[in-house]
Amino acid sequence: MKRTTKKTLLLTAAASAFLLAAPAHAETLTQAMVSAYQTNPGLAAQRAQLRATDEQASQAESNWRPRVRGITSIGKLYTYTPDNALLSPHGGHTPKAMGLEIVQPIFRGFRTDSAVDSAEKQIDASRALLKAAEQKLLFDVGRTYLDVLRDQATVALYLHNQDVLTLRQTETQKRFAIGDATRTDVLQAQARLDGVKTGLAEAQGKLENDTAAYARYVGHAPKDLVEPKLETEPFKTLDETVDAAVRNNPAIIAGEADEDKANADIDLSKGTLLPEIDLVGSATRAWDQSDFIPGQQDSTAVMLRMTIPLYNAGEDYSRTREAQQTATAKRMQLDDIRLAVRQSAVGGWNALQTARAAIASSKAQADADALALEGVKKEASAGTRTVLDILNAQQELLAAKVAYIQAQHDEAVALLRVRAAVGDLTARALKLPAKLYDPQKNYDEVKDKLIGFADAQ
Repeated sequence: MKRTTKKTLLLTAAASAFLLAAPAHAETLTQAMVSAYQTNPGLAAQRAQLRATDEQASQAESNWRPRVRGITSIGKLYTYTPDNALLSPHGGHTPKAMGLEIVQPIFRGFRTDSAVDSAEKQIDASRALLKAAEQKLLFDVGRTYLDVLRDQATVALYLHNQDVLTLRQTETQKRFAIGDATRTDVLQAQARLDGVKTGLAEAQGKLENDTAAYARYVGHAPKDLVEPKLETEPFKTLDETVDAAVRNNPAIIAGEADEDKANADIDLSKGTLLPEIDLVGSATRAWDQSDFIPGQQDSTAVMLRMTIPLYNAGEDYSRTREAQQTATAKRMQLDDIRLAVRQSAVGGWNALQTARAAIASSKAQADADALALEGVKKEASAGTRTVLDILNAQQELLAAKVAYIQAQHDEAVALLRVRAAVGDLTARALKLPAKLYDPQKNYDEVKDKLIGFADAQ
């Protein structure tokens, strides 16, 4: 049996059961992510940007190849030679010429190698940025999916509580009518009912906003969402999570590629100070070039041409200094990115642990508040509790249930955040049932393409 690396096992286990099965009519988180992955215009734009960056490799490689150009000319030439006894002092002719020139670069001060290296690093950075954009999109889809589920559950709680308090307020008014309750009891019941209506309006407004966000990322409004069962994080300790983030986070990978590109650009700038050697071939056919050569004239030439830069107004040195400072900036930016990724990984991990603790405590509180409410109702029937006591107990139970829903939401979002930090929130890592975009395909097609335009994407 083939040995499998620990990382592969972890990633496979993390993605294999990302969601439980749902009814056929429901939209699972997997389906929402697939829809966004296939149709989101922001992600499509990032892919197009990568394809544009791929062309830099083709442009750099073109410096190895010859340049061929055709040359034609035609004009009118007038001459005046008064002391020439052989020719008329006044003459005129129409010189014409056509030719072909081929220039094959041989040595460009190592700039071709540097340009190719710079282009390759820029492409590596763009691929990492595409992965980062993909992760951000899938995180946004997951977060808004969970937001909508939370909002729907919260709205349902408020609606139920509104019905309960409406019934409570009606009962209190009836008791007040027969003298079994006070005017204060009626006002307290009405106040709590109005408070729940306010909370319901806020929850419904939040649901509408999150529904709009969902449609933005996924491409359509949410329909029959089901609670996802996310797998636990593949790394069991904070140190493992941080180490994985530093190795695999696409922001760091892009930063490393940017630094490498900046170093290659230094060599590219220095290359302009070195000689260039070209092999130049030309063939020309001309007519009526002068009074002495009135007919056709053919010429061919093959030359080895060397161009030695002596002084270019200091521009070459300035560009090299600029490239050196840019490399320093990229190195510092990479250090900052590493710190930011560490912070994100730590924040996601801590948010996950906090949410799990909040789930346990809010669940226990909700259970306790439910029992307390039943006890208060019985005591109120016995005359030892007031209407206000029942209203308070109902409000505490509602708050505990809302907190429990929020804690479940926060745990799932934190899981997504941890996965994004370690570079594990991509369509490939999650094994989404979609045709995966292959960035290598376009690169292979255009790198050595000699002629032709791009096909429509």
